[in-house]
Amino acid sequence: MPNYSRKGVALFIVLTIIMVVIALTVAILRITSSQARLTHHQISRIRAYYAVRAGVNLVFDKLRTGSWTQNPTTTVYYCINNKVDASVTCLDTFVDTSLPNIQIAIHPAGGSGISNCSKLEVKTSYTYTP
Repeated sequence: MPNYSRKGVALFIVLTIIMVVIALTVAILRITSSQARLTHHQISRIRAYYAVRAGVNLVFDKLRTGSWTQNPTTTVYYCINNKVDASVTCLDTFVDTSLPNIQIAIHPAGGSGISNCSKLEVKTSYTYTP
């Protein structure tokens, strides 16, 4: 067998091995970047959940201590850091840079609910940027 055909086969094998290594590297990089995005998304969701819980506790405290007076015609908004909806006017804004934007709405009591009850609505910005 001539020497040049062995070199051609060796070149083909080396190129095939390089292509397989490149394909595996690309697959591993895609999996890693996908996992990083999913982890960031999950952390943002958890932070938003606990931020909303903090906002609910804040409003419950205002309702419990009587520092919020119910207005039967308007919805009252409290905000932490900034409002989530642009059209909202916050009655009071609290600053806590470790939390995302939280908007808490207390709707007037009414409808077929239990008397002296108000509807509580909490919105938060979903993503968090440190």
